[in-house]
Amino acid sequence: MTKSDTQLRTRLAEWTDRVLPSPTALLESTVARYQREGRPLFRLGLGQPDFPTPDRAKQSAIQAIHDDFTGYTDTAGILPLRQAISKALSRDMGLSYAPDEIVVTVGGKHALFNTINTLCRPGDEVLIPVPYWVSFPEQVKFAGAKPVFVQTDAADGYKVTPKSLAPYVNGSTRLLILNQPNNPSGAVYSKRELAELAEFVRERDLWVISDEVYSSFVFRPEGFTSIASFPGMRERAVVINAVSKAYGMTGWRIGYSAAPAEVSEAMLRLQSHTTSNPSSVAQKAALAAIEGPQDDQAVIREQYMARRDLLVEGVRRIRGLECLVPEGAFYVWVDASEWLGRTLAGRTIETVDDLAAVLLEEAGVAVMPGTGFGSPHHLRLSYSVALPEMQGGLAAMEALLGRK
Repeated sequence: MTKSDTQLRTRLAEWTDRVLPSPTALLESTVARYQREGRPLFRLGLGQPDFPTPDRAKQSAIQAIHDDFTGYTDTAGILPLRQAISKALSRDMGLSYAPDEIVVTVGGKHALFNTINTLCRPGDEVLIPVPYWVSFPEQVKFAGAKPVFVQTDAADGYKVTPKSLAPYVNGSTRLLILNQPNNPSGAVYSKRELAELAEFVRERDLWVISDEVYSSFVFRPEGFTSIASFPGMRERAVVINAVSKAYGMTGWRIGYSAAPAEVSEAMLRLQSHTTSNPSSVAQKAALAAIEGPQDDQAVIREQYMARRDLLVEGVRRIRGLECLVPEGAFYVWVDASEWLGRTLAGRTIETVDDLAAVLLEEAGVAVMPGTGFGSPHHLRLSYSVALPEMQGGLAAMEALLGRK
C-alpha cells in the first residue's frame, strides 16, 4: 500500500477496514467482462435463475407505468403488497403476520441489513453456521457485532444442532442466523431438527433470523418448514424472503421482512433514512407475482430437481470432486480438497481460489470458490442455468480435471 493509499484509508469510516467486498459481486463483474469480450463461458457460479419473470408481473409493471404509478409509496411498501405477503406467509408457511409487521425492501439483502442493524448492538455475538451466505458476516461486522462461526460438514449434512451450537453461546450471544434452504450447501432442516433448534434458542433467549429466500425450492417430500412457526418463536424470529429467486425477479430488487411489530417499526425507521420505499413499479410487479396463480412454481421446482440430479451425477464423475445431493435451493456444494497441493495446467493449486481461476482461464467455466462462504475446500456450482450450458460446463471441467 502506498503512502497516499494509507492517508486515504485514515480519512474513511472505521467500518471500511472491517467489511470485505462481496465475492459473488466480483464474480458477476468478471463474467460480465468475459461476455463483453466475447469469450466463451459456462456460467456455473452465479445464482441467477434462467426462468423469466412471470408475464403477469411484467404486465402489471407496464400497466403501473401507463397509470403513472411512479411516485413515492409508503416507506414500508404499498399496502396491497404487504397484504399479499401476509396471505402468502399464512398459505405457504402457516405464519401469521399483520401487514404492518411486514417491511418491503430493496431485495432480500436489504431486509437482512435492516434486521441485523436493528437487532445487533456493539459487542454482541452472532452465531453463523458454516457454510454461510457471503453477506452474513460482513453485515454483522458493519453493525459493530462479532460473527461467531459454527462449523458443519458433510457427515451432518452441513447443518447445525443444539449440541454443535452450545459451546459457542455465552452472555454476549445475541442471535442465530439460520439460512435454509442453505446457500451454498442446499441443506434443508426437518421439522424435528427445527423443533430442537427452536427449544435451544428459547432456552437461551436468542433471536433468530430465518433467511428463507430459497424456500420455494425444496426437494424433500416433507417440504419446507419455517422455524418461526414453532411455539414461542414468532416473538423472537425475523423471517426474510424475496421475489428474486422464486419468480425469476432478481433485478426487480424486491424483498421483505416479517417480524414482531416493535422490530418492524424500528426497521422502518432505519429504512426511512436510507432507501425509503422500494421502486413503485417493481412493487406492482411483485404484487402480481405473489397474488397470481402459483402453478409455475411446481413446474420450475421439478425442472430444478432434474437439473440438480444431472449436475450431481456430472460432478461425481470428475476426478478430485465430491458432493452430497442438495435438498433445496439451486446449488451443489462441491468438495474439491483433493486438488489442493496438486498441479493443474502447469499451476500449483494452493487454494480453491486457484482452482476456480484455472477453471475459468483454461476451461471457460465460472464457478464460485468456497472461501467467500467460509470454506477453503469447496466450490459452489449452480444449476440455475439452462441445461445446454450446464452440460457444456461439466464437459469442459471433465476435460480439464479428468474423469474418475
